[in-house]
Amino acid sequence: MPRSYQCFEDEVRYDPDLHLSPEWPERIWTLEEFGYRPQEISQCPSNVAVTSPFRLFSSEGIDAVSRVVNRLKAVKSSIRGIRTPSHLAGGVYRSRFLRDLCACPVILEHMSAISGTRLAPHSLPSQQLYVNYSPDDITKAVDSWHYDGIGFDYVVMVTDPVKLKGGNFEYFQGTKHEVAEMFDMEVHEIRDGISDELDESRVIRTRFPRAGYAIFQQGNMVVHRAARLLEPGDRITVVPGQVAEDISYPDPTAIHDIVRYGEPGIKAELARHGAWLAQGKLQHLIQHQDMSDGDAEILEQLKRAVAEVNAVIEQLEQSDPPT
Repeated sequence: MPRSYQCFEDEVRYDPDLHLSPEWPERIWTLEEFGYRPQEISQCPSNVAVTSPFRLFSSEGIDAVSRVVNRLKAVKSSIRGIRTPSHLAGGVYRSRFLRDLCACPVILEHMSAISGTRLAPHSLPSQQLYVNYSPDDITKAVDSWHYDGIGFDYVVMVTDPVKLKGGNFEYFQGTKHEVAEMFDMEVHEIRDGISDELDESRVIRTRFPRAGYAIFQQGNMVVHRAARLLEPGDRITVVPGQVAEDISYPDPTAIHDIVRYGEPGIKAELARHGAWLAQGKLQHLIQHQDMSDGDAEILEQLKRAVAEVNAVIEQLEQSDPPT
């Protein structure tokens, strides 16, 4: 745990039997329905794009989450962002309740069933749970159009959505490549946020029925936003991040962006993330290396096994060159 974080010591204990009431979403959109080609889908551990809202927390659960995230408002002001004006990262370092929630086997089983692949809490703990708060300036979107720097997450409405005007959760039913072409930009630049409007006919608007409902998404493949509020209101969501256990697919983690994040310990997290991926791939190489492979093939397999470690090294050297 990075030293500059402080964890609450007087929280209610997380209890899935008390705090959860998971249900199945009525609608699951696939990457195919969003326009991705078979070759692009084959590089993803799941064909799921996004779901309709479904109940996740019981009334006791959402009350407990609400108490925690409202206490965390006291520290959010020091972690403001450009794309998301009012948010807080590193929730699992600040709250044992939130840490246990993100590691909950019941939730992980539920989200794994929805996605069709085994999921775990994200390997970067600071990305395991974000809290998004209402911006002070309601002329700004709660979160501009973007796609995520991690593979999977689910968004839970904490406050009562019935009391809000505006603030819808919205998705562009298309690919991130299409969005980049619309604005004549590189795909990775979408991560910084787009304030302009997208084609209304291709935007899916989500209204959460009430607090405690969630949506699940493969966030690195879906361009989405939390639209601006039409009048002042208390809009809070929590966004737990997850990672696929199957590491045979390309890593969707945007380390080139994340290395610039201001959270304490982020560079150590990235080092451990790269090491975790390499460990699994090297173990697979040990067990399955074909003794008859040629020199070029062996070299390529080794390079693939340590690619994420080398990528992290490169980003760390660029962000903080050794003296």
